[in-house]
Amino acid sequence: MKILHIDCSPRLDSHSRALSAAIVGKLLAIASDATIIRRDLGVAPLPAATADYATTLSSPTTLAAPVPGSLDLSEELIHEIEAADMIVIGTPMHNLTVPAVLKAWIDQIMRAGRTFRSTPAGKVGMIGDRPVFIGIASGGTFSGERANQPDFLTSYLSAVLGSMGLKSLQFFPVQATAFLDAEQGAIARDAALAMLDLADMSPPPRLVAAGGA
Repeated sequence: MKILHIDCSPRLDSHSRALSAAIVGKLLAIASDATIIRRDLGVAPLPAATADYATTLSSPTTLAAPVPGSLDLSEELIHEIEAADMIVIGTPMHNLTVPAVLKAWIDQIMRAGRTFRSTPAGKVGMIGDRPVFIGIASGGTFSGERANQPDFLTSYLSAVLGSMGLKSLQFFPVQATAFLDAEQGAIARDAALAMLDLADMSPPPRLVAAGGA
């Protein structure tokens, strides 16, 4: 089994990193011989999309004859997803949604004709479905009875990853971290990690999206 482990926080001691590490630990308890594919976007952010990349993606004609080298990084990132049986993402919520480093990753893996097909009914994923576990740390509260801010992160990731065929998403949030001391933060993190015991962590057979692999 292969696990793609992605972190997005620039802080090495962040709540989201603790969550993603705990999720990976649970998976390794199930499959101790699993291989980890590591992509640390917080420590090594991806570059912004280049002019050549934007030009290549601008039309079906340019996609058919891409600027040489313009898709190399995109292909590398997509291959990491295709090689993984499960994906684990640890991310903070920045300004109600995903951080810039995670958006840069998404911008490289969302490609017409490669990870999704455009149809009159909408986008159809070309990446086979597999479990995606997402640990979220938020300074505010975005869900539950005490929610006091919008949540554009979970809905966005569900839509954008689902468009590629990744539909089996599970979210594990730690909220209001800006107002928690160290002890309260640990309690909140433990509560989120407890949800892992209720989650289906077993690696199911790959599900292939209609129209692609």
